[in-house]
Amino acid sequence: HLVCRLDEIPQGGISAVVVGGQNVILSRQEGVVSCFQNACAHLGMELDGGSIEDGIITCPYHGFRYDLSSGECLTAPEVALQSHAVRVIGNRVEVRLSS
Repeated sequence: HLVCRLDEIPQGGISAVVVGGQNVILSRQEGVVSCFQNACAHLGMELDGGSIEDGIITCPYHGFRYDLSSGECLTAPEVALQSHAVRVIGNRVEVRLSS
């Protein structure tokens, strides 16, 4: 799925989009684009309203913290954000949803 232009994702930040009926967040950290389900692994609340600092997003509801380059949960290491494959071609960002 073509989801956006690369320049629509802020460097060091995120962009929330709907892909194939699913809410996802696109993250751009040090030039690398990642895509995750827009749902905290704790209770499934949306993450896009959370604060971002040094590549870490904090869930606005219960404070779970995630590394935006890997999806790793820093609060509870046994869980992680669901990731989706990303391909960047020029200024085009494409996502392949995980099943």
